[in-house]
Amino acid sequence: MKNLILRELETTDEEAFFIGLKEWPEQERTWYTFDWKPGVSFLEHLNRLKLNKIGYKLPQGHVSSSMLYGFVDQVIVGRVNVRHTLNEFLLERGGHIGYSVAKAYRRNGYAKQMFAQVLPYCKSLGLNKILITCSDNNMPSVKLIEHFGGQLESSFFDDQKNEKVLRYWLQL
Repeated sequence: MKNLILRELETTDEEAFFIGLKEWPEQERTWYTFDWKPGVSFLEHLNRLKLNKIGYKLPQGHVSSSMLYGFVDQVIVGRVNVRHTLNEFLLERGGHIGYSVAKAYRRNGYAKQMFAQVLPYCKSLGLNKILITCSDNNMPSVKLIEHFGGQLESSFFDDQKNEKVLRYWLQL
């Protein structure tokens, strides 16, 4: 297994970012990026990520957040979004961490490496425990969350997505 580095995007990552974007079908693009849209330059995108991190001019319903990308040999294989606080929606579904690995890179241990690296990052934000949610049929996520000590608090049925959602808390 190759070592992964989890970090924020830098100006030198433009090519890697757009190559990574091609790994995601348009309808699944939010699993890779929330803020980049066609027509937005990479520098504008980096600026939006900086504003998100400091909580400035956030879109309605959003909270301060950090987007970290998992790099393996200069290739982006996945990402982790860390919400610094929770609003009502994120407290129910979403939690502090949202993560994804591109299909081409799954089953290589990259999610586990990203998770291991994001936990100290969360602690550096002053978080002592974090909420992570996932669908009950997403067994790789269930196993990952439980591997790192996530404790199931509750579950509910999401009528909009027609799935059961599990809510885990993890002490840092």
